Amino acid sequence: MSWLNEKIAQQWRQEGRRYALHVNEFVRKSIAGETPDESELENDGRASFSAEVWEMVKQANAQEDVLRLRAELPPASWPMSEQFQSVMQAVQVVGFIAQDVVVFNIGGHTQDGAVYTADSQGVIASAHYHFAGCSPDGVDYALADETVIRIIRRPDRHLEGQELAMYHWEDIQSSLHNTLPQIESLADCEYPERSLIELIPFNDGQSLLILSTYGVHLVEQSQVSLLHPDPSEIQEYELEDTQIDMGHAAVSRDGRWIAFGSQVSNHMLLDRTQDHTYSLYPEISYPHHAIFTQDNRTVWFNACHFYNGVTIQVKLDEVEVNEKKEDWPIMDENARVYASAETKQGIVIGDAYGYLRCVGTQGQEVWRHFVGGTISSIVVSPDQSKLAVGTYSGMLHVLDLTSEGMDDYGIGTGTIRECERYVLWRGENPMRW
Repeated sequence: MSWLNEKIAQQWRQEGRRYALHVNEFVRKSIAGETPDESELENDGRASFSAEVWEMVKQANAQEDVLRLRAELPPASWPMSEQFQSVMQAVQVVGFIAQDVVVFNIGGHTQDGAVYTADSQGVIASAHYHFAGCSPDGVDYALADETVIRIIRRPDRHLEGQELAMYHWEDIQSSLHNTLPQIESLADCEYPERSLIELIPFNDGQSLLILSTYGVHLVEQSQVSLLHPDPSEIQEYELEDTQIDMGHAAVSRDGRWIAFGSQVSNHMLLDRTQDHTYSLYPEISYPHHAIFTQDNRTVWFNACHFYNGVTIQVKLDEVEVNEKKEDWPIMDENARVYASAETKQGIVIGDAYGYLRCVGTQGQEVWRHFVGGTISSIVVSPDQSKLAVGTYSGMLHVLDLTSEGMDDYGIGTGTIRECERYVLWRGENPMRW
């Protein structure tokens, strides 16, 4: 029995091509300096039959007919958003194992948090781990369950590999409690693995950065330090806990620098060699994201205001004499950045509106590409041929950075083409599309 409703599939394709054509023309005019009328953009009509399309996606997966599915029903996120908003969830891409296996988290901050791997052979859910993170060089993985965080070098698709280190939650929490006995912190969390936002192992697994809803923590051997909020500020302002909003953190590839911050901070930059923390003024309201370039020479900081933002570039060798500088070069003055990754062409930033933008070293836009759904995470493959993108719409997109052109349904200015997609909604089995 065929899963395909040919009439609906034809409508889906026709409306998808029409919508992409009109949006791309709107974007072209905007970039050219024209002021196109937004009212001329008709709504995406595919939303009206998204439920029928989703049933076909599930049936095609059950019959292992995914290649035909992508041809007959080219995947799209935006038309599904209204009908399936209640089951969508954040997908946090962690890294690539070799060139083709993507590691990702779903269900963060819940008892259902889990780590998955996905490739052409299928999707595998870890039986043990609730959260994963990756080192700046993409080699070592931090894998957390309810009792320990293991650092594994070059794991396979089953997340097994050489164990470099093991950190027990009991020891981490005990160390923090001794430092802040009167303040509610990660030490008091009954399920600390559910508070995680990011785990970054470095120094061959001998150091670990823990970003959680309870702050930014640096673990070195048996020593645990709370980097943010600053313990001295906790005492000065008589704070009751260490919880932060819009927390973010990054580690340079050489392990020397740590960038971090939250809604109430400046852009914070720790030089571990000098044991000194710099505080840099954000360009606008709220620090939101940071990324180091792979050459360990610069860090990009984003600050946001509502759904927009500004990204600055800071040269690390200039920080010491320019800490109070307020005119660092602006790389982008549009996006509230949720995630980023460096490619051969530049830094790819993901924004609140579902766009990826590749920005060159001088702040010039190289290309933009629409995936749909607020971008939650971005990772580039080791050979830089693919980009894995997670969204808050419950989608994992695998994009081909080497393609010669977009397909008829793509929205953007470059040649990016999606080659794989996974739908990861609450209450549903993972689906390929």
